[in-house]
Amino acid sequence: MNALSRLALRNLIRNRRQSALTVAIVAFGTWAIIVLWGFTEGTTDSMIRSQVTLDTGELQIHRQGYRDDPNLELAFTEEQFQSLQTQLNLESDIRGMSPRLTTEGLLQSAYGSQGVIIRGFNPELEKQVTLLEDTVEEGGVFLQGDGEILIGRSLAEKLDIRLGERIVIQAQGLSRARSKGFRVVGLLSIGLTLLDDGMVFVHINDAQNLTGVTTSTEIALSLNGKAPESLKAELQPQLGESFEVSSFFDLNPLVGLFAQVGQFRMLPLMLILGALAGFGVANTVTFTVLQRTREFGVMLALGLKPKQLSRLITFESLSTGMVGFVIGAFFAFLLNSYLQSEGINMQFYSDAFPDLGVPHVLYSKVAWWHGFYGWIVVMLTALISARYPARRAASLEPTEAMRYV
Repeated sequence: MNALSRLALRNLIRNRRQSALTVAIVAFGTWAIIVLWGFTEGTTDSMIRSQVTLDTGELQIHRQGYRDDPNLELAFTEEQFQSLQTQLNLESDIRGMSPRLTTEGLLQSAYGSQGVIIRGFNPELEKQVTLLEDTVEEGGVFLQGDGEILIGRSLAEKLDIRLGERIVIQAQGLSRARSKGFRVVGLLSIGLTLLDDGMVFVHINDAQNLTGVTTSTEIALSLNGKAPESLKAELQPQLGESFEVSSFFDLNPLVGLFAQVGQFRMLPLMLILGALAGFGVANTVTFTVLQRTREFGVMLALGLKPKQLSRLITFESLSTGMVGFVIGAFFAFLLNSYLQSEGINMQFYSDAFPDLGVPHVLYSKVAWWHGFYGWIVVMLTALISARYPARRAASLEPTEAMRYV
């Protein structure tokens, strides 16, 4: 450490109040940048992870046109269904596949009724694609036989349905309306409002009997680590125009838009927070320079060159910026680590925007690049903020500066 650096550190220690104020401003700016960045990315990741692992799977395959018009008449034909399963079984990148039959219907209990989405699946195959079984909160049963149904706890509370009670599902089949009685064997707490409040789950055999469809309306896939978009690009030409392969973002364009906006939103946010911290640092450093005008005049009179004085002030600004960054980053990563493991309950937001698929609990994200880019912003801010005060101090005339009161 050279003499100029030692002098700068002594000045910072001697002017504790100004140094502490600058450190606090930088620390808060750093903390805000890292926490907001981590929570923004964590929110997007939470939405995607929850929906992929509990609802959509990593890829879905439908008959061409079904997504635009989800009609039972656009379910797979027997020939298509068999051909599709044969081709998918040959793909080594596919870990599991679950045929599903989805339709709309009316749930009736002894105390009320509500329109619901009915999803039928094979429980053993569904376990290979989603973690829906882990959301069974009461009952502990995951569709072991025909005539059994799983519903969300919030839907059960709304219609006063208890475990073990019988309910009736009515649905419009291919040829006519049909109804069937079910026994509630499990209450789910999925954490996605759209599923908890408006979807029921039955065995695919029951769904087929209810609708008259002998196949399924979709096949959900889980992969062996391969990027979904990459496998989608390979599968679509192989399967042909009769089928439509959809990734998560194809099925949820709003989430894709949210993710893109979140990435671009962080840049102006970082610049705004950096600018606010910069104004605070510039004001503090400028005030310090004015307060120490006589001191700088004495230094110049004793032989300190103007460029050395400018470097001295710049080094002081960078030093306080570094200390503020370390403190702010420490507490930011501490908070983000806690939110990454425990999360924060945002059910009010999930209930307000159910179509977005926001989970009830959102988690933050801890990543090294949050700190790295935060450090770049902080140090550039400190450097730019010190430029004017440093040039002002370097332009002082020693004799006038020493007479400054």
